[in-house]
Amino acid sequence: MKDQTARDSVEIEITGLSKVFGQGAAAFSALSDIDLTIRTGEFFTLLGPSGCGKTTLLRVIAGFEQPSTGSLRINGREVAGKGPNARPVNTVFQNYALFPHMSVADNIGFGLKMLGKPRAEVAATTADMLRLVKMEEMAERKPAQISGGQQQRVALARALAPRPRVLLLDEPLSALDLKLRKEMQGELKRLQAETGITFIFVTHDQEEALTMSDRVAVMSAGRILQLGSPHEIYHAPRERFVADFIGDTNFMELPVARLEKGGAFVTLPGGSETRAELPEGLTPVIGEKVTVVIRPEQVQMAPPDAAEMTGTVESATFFGTDTHVHLRLSDGQGFILRRQNSARTEEPAPGAVMGLKLSPGALRVLRD
Repeated sequence: MKDQTARDSVEIEITGLSKVFGQGAAAFSALSDIDLTIRTGEFFTLLGPSGCGKTTLLRVIAGFEQPSTGSLRINGREVAGKGPNARPVNTVFQNYALFPHMSVADNIGFGLKMLGKPRAEVAATTADMLRLVKMEEMAERKPAQISGGQQQRVALARALAPRPRVLLLDEPLSALDLKLRKEMQGELKRLQAETGITFIFVTHDQEEALTMSDRVAVMSAGRILQLGSPHEIYHAPRERFVADFIGDTNFMELPVARLEKGGAFVTLPGGSETRAELPEGLTPVIGEKVTVVIRPEQVQMAPPDAAEMTGTVESATFFGTDTHVHLRLSDGQGFILRRQNSARTEEPAPGAVMGLKLSPGALRVLRD
């Protein structure tokens, strides 16, 4: 189990970090003014679309790239300018990079041998790692004789064997099929909890980030837009990009009717007023429209005469566990409702008028 005292300490501290590739007119800024603190024993995720800078930041932490400006400290020691061998980190790559001519056990023990560890220590640690990833019976097999998920476990065991302070994972699940990817999400979380090692995980998959992480940093265009727990990132996005990137989202342009401490009352299509939470430091102008976000699952069906707003059904898409209903509100705005299914659930017909009732605290005003 993770020790809470250890988790309260700082493992990685990044201040004012930037990374520029090229020079002059051809220069490209991959990272801009990154300030970030990662705690000891934390499962931390860098999340964002392709090209946002998350892998570049991981490579800077690993020492494969050097920052153009800024400070990078691991366990209190400045490592900017130092190579990978001078840092207490290990990396698991997308392609696993296992040696095809070596057995599973030899792959796991390879790094320890390169560090000059005694033979007995290599054998004991390899046996421990095989037990940790539940592959004792496959110790003598070659990588080509095991599945993709098992190869990933071997790569994890090899990276964990030297007991680094930090394990960096560069989209290690991307090559797996959906079912195996979900299984390995649980395995990664288990390994991190059992070892207590700080994991820094890079992904573009929102579900992976939300289900596995202690905290998530959402990145775009080389910057961190929002940092927080999965619950905070999902339920309290501060910017439109974050709200749109994390899960399905409804955006509504609504006028501000009045202000209240920490919130604003906005006028819904149809004329009723409801409260929307405000991000810290934002004070909208009464009468002007603001962008409000609401998740599809935070809306329930209601009789039209008892609803806060109504919409006309345009289509309904069945997803097994739930159905996504696409509506057109009375003011012309599009809207999605996510409805939980049961054996008796019937899909609403196109053209039907549906009443909508909002969950308390469901609306949140965005900064842009």
